[in-house]
Amino acid sequence: MASVRLENLKKNYEGGKSVVNNVNVDIDDKEFVVFVGPSGCGKSTTLRMIAGLEDVTEGNVFIDGRLVNELPPKDRDIAMVFQNYALYPHMTVFDNIAFGLKLRGFPKPEVMKRVHEAASILGIEELLDRKPKALSGGQRQRAAIGRAIVRKPKVFLFDEPLSNLDAKLRVQMRTEISRLHQRLETTMIYVTHDQTEAMTMGDKIVVMKDGYVQQIAEPLELYNHPRNKFVAGFIGSPAMNFFEGAIVGATALIFREQQGAFKLSIPREKSRKLRGYAGKTVVLGLRPEHIYRGSLKGLKGAKVSVDVQVVEPMGNEIYVYFSFGKNGKQHTARFDATTMPSAGKRLEVLFDTSKAHFFDQETEMVI
Repeated sequence: MASVRLENLKKNYEGGKSVVNNVNVDIDDKEFVVFVGPSGCGKSTTLRMIAGLEDVTEGNVFIDGRLVNELPPKDRDIAMVFQNYALYPHMTVFDNIAFGLKLRGFPKPEVMKRVHEAASILGIEELLDRKPKALSGGQRQRAAIGRAIVRKPKVFLFDEPLSNLDAKLRVQMRTEISRLHQRLETTMIYVTHDQTEAMTMGDKIVVMKDGYVQQIAEPLELYNHPRNKFVAGFIGSPAMNFFEGAIVGATALIFREQQGAFKLSIPREKSRKLRGYAGKTVVLGLRPEHIYRGSLKGLKGAKVSVDVQVVEPMGNEIYVYFSFGKNGKQHTARFDATTMPSAGKRLEVLFDTSKAHFFDQETEMVI
């Protein structure tokens, strides 16, 4: 297998439009790396430059230590799985999977062996005689992955392969691709806009926005220690809540919400970093699961009275959308489903200040 290194990678289109800017990423051998970000952030373009489907404007792409900028896709020893499956409709599943091997002149016994090995791994042996139109979406995606597996490439590239599947099938295919990575022990680079896919599948996640890398880290590191406000808001579902307010106080620092809706004492371990922001506006970030109903024994925080707008039962938990005043900005809390708050009523909640994040209002970087 192989490592992949992206060095100061840039991509500009005609007219000077820049879609990828100074991307530097090191991907180790056998690592599963996920590029994630909103539509138009440059993640798929980056993947296509690795594959050789897009020319590199500036910078370098190395695969297994070899510079591949000028190599055509067929000589890079990679295999790519696309969003739309890209199966030939007139061919059987067997012929679709075997197509690349036949083009490269593999002997028939070797083709048979590799196709059946791949089909066995993916659980589609009984589908080899069918044509794509007779397959479900999940079966088509397995066939597309099978076509990549038989190549035994150095690097697998996945370009949003699950976005055309329904929610239940996406979860199933997520686990299957993760198991496939463990079984093949190969380098995989995966692109998605779905942060849940990124968090559950990746050994390492590259978060992108507007062509720039925002942060590279392991899933829990991203979740617990986001580098900036964008990463904090993008990673996690429901998204992190943000409150604008001022840091006030002389001896003990206090965060006072902009509209005067609440104030909270800043824990000692966080106050050292915020000392230089006294008198300035900052942004407080707090995840929905760090807001509790009523008070919680042994937990210190700020008690806040809020207006419940909407309650969403999710089975084992509920999402409560609240505001400070009926026309205020909407925020989210995540509670267990033991009791159901009523929409339109006031509710006392507890903000866990030990889990709070603070961001510079201008730079949006974590403080």
